[in-house]
Amino acid sequence: MSKNKQTQLMGHIIAGYPTLELSMYAALGIAHAGVSYLEVQFPFSDPNADGVVIEEACDKSIAQGFKVIQGFSLLQSLSSRLAHTQSKDKQTRLIVMTYANLIFHYGVEKFIKEAKEFGAWGMIVPDLPLESDEKLRILAKKYELNIISLIAPKTKATRIKKIAKASDEIVYIVSRSGTTGAKTHIDSTLLEWLKFIRRLCKKPLALGFGINSNEQVEVLKNKVEIIVAGSYFVRFITELSKESKLTPQDYLHKLQEHTKALMGW
Repeated sequence: MSKNKQTQLMGHIIAGYPTLELSMYAALGIAHAGVSYLEVQFPFSDPNADGVVIEEACDKSIAQGFKVIQGFSLLQSLSSRLAHTQSKDKQTRLIVMTYANLIFHYGVEKFIKEAKEFGAWGMIVPDLPLESDEKLRILAKKYELNIISLIAPKTKATRIKKIAKASDEIVYIVSRSGTTGAKTHIDSTLLEWLKFIRRLCKKPLALGFGINSNEQVEVLKNKVEIIVAGSYFVRFITELSKESKLTPQDYLHKLQEHTKALMGW
């Protein structure tokens, strides 16, 4: 990648956590800091790619009655507000992140159609098999919704090429085995792995799992186009939720500063 191009950030919130309203303002804070992408996670009861921080947040959102239609309502409100507060060329791209069973239960075409209608740019489904996706990728093309595919550690070269070809616009690189949350060590093994993928994939690379400090970000600049931070944000939102006197605007401002601190903006 070009050394002059600024590394982009993909942020993350859980729809309905700690409440629907506060998840909206947390999202606005992250977006207003200047992130290029924002994952809006629709909570699912068995988020098998996620660590304890995100899993507990999903459980709380579900316990409070989260429904898919509420997620789409949040998406619509967020998309509308960002359209009025960000210039078109710098508008944060909204990505629905969830698990295959939730989509299949809701209805694949219905889910994709509504995701696009309510403002999603793309979708990430970590447990979606490439070979048996219930026509999700075909339907996504029909509605012009980008499906971002993941490349896991130790994936063979032929498989990397196949995943990269199937992924729309960008490719998500999983930095290590296991679940989200635990800190990832940016060592020579990971950097060599990124170089290996780069030789096989010409699309922009997004690296996620365990990115939670500015020190990591600095090492990764010029190595990947996009840094993905999930638990970094959800953990902070959990801490804020323990302070009963905070207003929605407090969430917005605090998440904005938290985002800037990660990226050194």
